[in-house]
Amino acid sequence: MLFTHLIDYWALIKHVSVIFIFLGLCFLFAGIFVRSENIEKGTFKKDPVTYSMVTLMQIILIVGVAGFAIVTEHIAEGANYYLTNTIINNSYQKTTATVTGEQAIKTSISDKGYEKFAVFQYPNNYGTIENQGIKLNPKLRKKLIRRSIDYRNGQFSTRLQGQQFVIQYSTRFPSMFIIAE
Repeated sequence: MLFTHLIDYWALIKHVSVIFIFLGLCFLFAGIFVRSENIEKGTFKKDPVTYSMVTLMQIILIVGVAGFAIVTEHIAEGANYYLTNTIINNSYQKTTATVTGEQAIKTSISDKGYEKFAVFQYPNNYGTIENQGIKLNPKLRKKLIRRSIDYRNGQFSTRLQGQQFVIQYSTRFPSMFIIAE
């Protein structure tokens, strides 16, 4: 997943990067796929051991490629966060950002797969207003809610919308930001 700070394009970029990773791995392992198809495995009745071993090898190869694609995706996501933090720490400005809401972005064709983002609105150094999101993982959500608990009339609200936080954003790429400690 590359460039998660661009909330409008997050799902598209994530899908494209996963597809490219999977296609690249299939291209990389194409020789093994071809060699496994050229093995004379016969039929299950004639030689059950060879047939089973070749079929099992092909299944393991396909599962291995899919698993490797998932691991590569997670490594790319971690590298993106590291890159974002490095760029922001090189040149940044602090400002106050307001959470305008939470947005769920679909990550799959089904209705069940989605990622939650908190959408922040803040002024940047170019004089415009940025509306960017940050992915709400459980640790970050807990941290934000702890800072934004609102006690009123003996009840408390844990809504993020309308809460203000101090953020650091990159002066070169204002859409990249992190929540200041």
